[in-house]
Amino acid sequence: MVELTLTDEGQHWACKFGYNKILIAEIKAMQGARWDPARKCWTIAKSQRNQFALDYLAGNNPFKRYDLQLSGEPTRSLMDHQYDMYRHAITRQHSVLACEMGTGKTLVAIEAMEWAVRQWDTPDNLIWYVGPVSGVVAVRLELKKWSCKHIPEMYTYDKLVSMMKTRSGKAPQILILDESSKLKTPTSQRTQVCMAIANAMRNEHGNSLLIEMTGTPAPKTPVDWWSQCEIACPGFIREGEVGKFRNRLCRVEMSEGLAGTYPRMLGWLDDSKKCSVCCKYESDPVHYEGAGTHKYIPSVNEVEKLYERLQGLVMVKYKKDCLDLPEKIYDIIRAKPTVDMLRASKIIVNTSGKAVTALGRLRALSDGFQYQEIKIGEEVCPACEGTKVVTKMVRDESIIETPNNYAELFKESTGECEFCHGKGTVDKTERKALDVGSPKDKVFKDLLDEYDDCGRFIVWCGFTGTIDRVVNLALAEGWTVLRIDGRGYVPFDNVRNNIDSDDLLAAMDGSNPRRKDLSSEYPKLAVVAQPKAGGMGLTLTMSPIALYYSNDFSGEARMQSEDRGHRAGMDTNRGYRIVDLIHLKSDEVVLENLKKKRKLQDMTMGELTEAMT
Repeated sequence: MVELTLTDEGQHWACKFGYNKILIAEIKAMQGARWDPARKCWTIAKSQRNQFALDYLAGNNPFKRYDLQLSGEPTRSLMDHQYDMYRHAITRQHSVLACEMGTGKTLVAIEAMEWAVRQWDTPDNLIWYVGPVSGVVAVRLELKKWSCKHIPEMYTYDKLVSMMKTRSGKAPQILILDESSKLKTPTSQRTQVCMAIANAMRNEHGNSLLIEMTGTPAPKTPVDWWSQCEIACPGFIREGEVGKFRNRLCRVEMSEGLAGTYPRMLGWLDDSKKCSVCCKYESDPVHYEGAGTHKYIPSVNEVEKLYERLQGLVMVKYKKDCLDLPEKIYDIIRAKPTVDMLRASKIIVNTSGKAVTALGRLRALSDGFQYQEIKIGEEVCPACEGTKVVTKMVRDESIIETPNNYAELFKESTGECEFCHGKGTVDKTERKALDVGSPKDKVFKDLLDEYDDCGRFIVWCGFTGTIDRVVNLALAEGWTVLRIDGRGYVPFDNVRNNIDSDDLLAAMDGSNPRRKDLSSEYPKLAVVAQPKAGGMGLTLTMSPIALYYSNDFSGEARMQSEDRGHRAGMDTNRGYRIVDLIHLKSDEVVLENLKKKRKLQDMTMGELTEAMT
């Protein structure tokens, strides 16, 4: 046993101990670890996460609260998997619920919040909920649905960041972070703010409740867990820096590029049969004698070890294991393009300079419109600010270039503003959608007629211009419409005025106690939304269909939006149908690339032309 001595140096601790390879490895993994050659000792940051690790090294048990059996039953009926989540949250008090969309995390968070209020008599102003815009709306509805007596202060992540720059006062005692996958980047402002708030909670309150909720039990990379775990329990993951954490889970090599050298990932250490040097299997030619660059060395499955480690802090639940729901029914309906449409699509491909520009115009054309810039007046030129001339640096040809006079080669010159061509003003334009029609319209009307009996319908649209068209089509067919995009939640109806958007959302929720009354009031209701704006948090289980009139480029938004109607409260007899409406081949290009999780912005014109033929 090696004795470890700590010396308090303000922001750091100096660590002195006898030589021990294991202890050195632990110290090096800590936050802010630095070797001081003058004093021949290690220094580490004075932080909560390092205190956690030091307690463990000292033989204490920093995990003891995970073994507590806290008293307190939920006041509402919970399903078995929800009860597991509830016990996990109130026992650990600071934890992550990584449970798939539709498993009922919001109700669990409400129950845990109310348990904490009963235990500590927490005032409402010290109860905070933070999430995306649609999540804030959804939780507000859930609080109303479940008749909650305590209403937390609600913030979007952007609002929280701006507010914390000027706010003073106590940290919250109860904090719920919804869609915590948005906190996966340690350097982002929202992540750093949430870390600071969580640390303040632990410093200011003897007891506090922090619940991170994410619908992504298996994130894109294991590294995405680092900052989420760091917020909930600093030190739970051994490495104090995300770079050190990444280096344990994967192998990288330095490669040469146009901008110099850069780290290139070779692969994850997610299989013990992979080589610990290159992350390739033993059969790979790189290990062949005579031709290989190194010998094969078996690795340790570090990713598997990580997920075993996370079990104490992170609860994972998959919908298929918790709910007896029918499988999603995927369908494609094709609308045959006219000769004029095909001709117009070829013109767009041939005249667009960039593939992403061409693809955007093709997607809009497929939906039945084209964006145009319409002149609505004039405004002062932003380049010359109305002076009609600008000053710029030009090459002074009278000076001979030498190795040391680069700064002298240029002089100021005043000339006509090229941006406004010497007018001092530029055209002020407004983007408007020019309607060109689409055979998708008839398919949509036929589907509305097909689902007239249940009177509930979800439509996802990739453009604001598409939403404008679809809203008008649905209204013409006699449907009430709730429009959801970046501007908010706006209800439309040909008969009623002053409709409450909360009522329409409640009418789409199969578990809402008011749904029967609202069904009578709104017999035909369609939600028309952009996947990014309405795809998170909302419960739309009264609709047995989700129509993708068009897709956007976000794979995450597609996955989230698909799940709005496939959860507890849906009609399991009727099922849940997901329909992609395909018109031009650009629709298929986007859909296929979403399935492959490729970035469409990186597509070349050659690839787009090939895909369109």
